[in-house]
Amino acid sequence: MHRWWGHLGGPIQKGIVTYTISPYQQRAFAGAIKHGVFNVFRRTISQAPYVGVPITLGYLIYYDRKKRHDFLASKAGKEELLNLTKEKIDKKQNSDKERF
Repeated sequence: MHRWWGHLGGPIQKGIVTYTISPYQQRAFAGAIKHGVFNVFRRTISQAPYVGVPITLGYLIYYDRKKRHDFLASKAGKEELLNLTKEKIDKKQNSDKERF
């Protein structure tokens, strides 16, 4: 006698109910191509403002700061930075003199 899993000769189980569905009725990918492409497009468009605005803002800040860094690394930028530093030191010294 051939025994299969679940029928190994143990006591009969009561109260266990198993339901199955026919593979012909399941249709797991029914309409996946027809409706799926448009649904992905719709969901992407609906999330674009929430994702696109921060990414765009971050890129613009990065681009501006990179441009400023490249300028400050040039000869003209170093001279400007040196002049700004001298002006700041002079203002601080003048304000210290006025206090005393």
